[in-house]
Amino acid sequence: MDGEEGFQLVPAAFTIEASRKALAERVIIDELSFSFIKGYEFQRYATTLQPKLQIRDIPSRQTVARDVIGIYGVEREKLRGALKGRRVCLTTDTWTSIQNLCYMSLTGHFIDDDWKLHKRILNFCQVEDHKRETIGRKIELCLREWGISGIFTLTVDNASSNGGTIKFLENVTKDWEGTVLEHEFLHMRCCAHILNLIMGDGVREIDASIAKMREAVRWNSTYLMLETTQKFDKVFIRMDFEDDSYSSYFMNKENSGGMRSPISIDFQNCRTFVGFLKLFYNATKKFSGSLYVTANTFFDEMFVIQENISHLSKSQNHLFKNMATKMESKFDKYWGKGDKMNYLLYVAVILDPRKKLRFLKFCFSEIDGNEVADVMVELVRDTLVKLYDFTLVLIHQMYK
Repeated sequence: MDGEEGFQLVPAAFTIEASRKALAERVIIDELSFSFIKGYEFQRYATTLQPKLQIRDIPSRQTVARDVIGIYGVEREKLRGALKGRRVCLTTDTWTSIQNLCYMSLTGHFIDDDWKLHKRILNFCQVEDHKRETIGRKIELCLREWGISGIFTLTVDNASSNGGTIKFLENVTKDWEGTVLEHEFLHMRCCAHILNLIMGDGVREIDASIAKMREAVRWNSTYLMLETTQKFDKVFIRMDFEDDSYSSYFMNKENSGGMRSPISIDFQNCRTFVGFLKLFYNATKKFSGSLYVTANTFFDEMFVIQENISHLSKSQNHLFKNMATKMESKFDKYWGKGDKMNYLLYVAVILDPRKKLRFLKFCFSEIDGNEVADVMVELVRDTLVKLYDFTLVLIHQMYK
């Protein structure tokens, strides 16, 4: 009735074609096996939900497979159209499976006409090896297949072969239409991987205590493991006396030259360490976000972590002082005085209206002193000017 809230009846027509497409999309999105379709319970559910649908109308596995490939083809062309004329930031990773097979993934990040951020997997494939030319050629071939002519950055981890891959791509794509400043800023180090390397060096200092915790609870994530177990030190210590299987397990390990069960000093070490480890955990989560821009967040996190490391290096606690010293060394290897990072990351910081150049200068001054801060601010300012001039040239060419 007019003016009253409630459900409105809308005419709808059932078609076999529409149900087939919806079924194929569900198989894709829910990552179902094709055999799921022929299951009795699914068929009973489908025919109950829509009595007009007969069991004979439910497509076979082969038909659904063809429908899935058809959807893939349509979506691929949509993505090809969305990528046309875009400048894309790439992320790639390689690894070796337990079957000793090498794999590579390539992900593209771009912004559409509505300023919406997109992340799309462009390739996931097996490769012959991890050599720089193998990976470089595979990336080049993938970009040509997608019709991508503009690469802005390529984010990689700190494996030694990745430097060669970057050099290879710089050479083979430097004359592409969308190249920016002859790929001066193409190489982007993965900040999350750098944090992992820094933390790895520091963790070794209290590795014995952490190893005992991991042996007791068998968790992979160091931070989540310690954050949980450090609250239950009295429980674990009491288990040595109350739980025969627990005490026997560690007794056998100790007798065979292994480790003893965790005691008070281990919990004390881990309790002190877990607050510091939380900084790395939160920063890594923020860096790994895919639904929002992360470039402008890196400097805040790195600054806070570096300040905490600097503070720990002056600690009276010998254990944590050694840990911080090793972290500082690794920080210097990958970040230096800020000059070893891609300057585009700093440009993203100063383009953030909440920060600007003053924030950058303040942070560098706090960590490395005014002299380093002045040098870095000028270098970043020069980078911004280069990008501005490059953009003006492009605009001039468009309207010439």
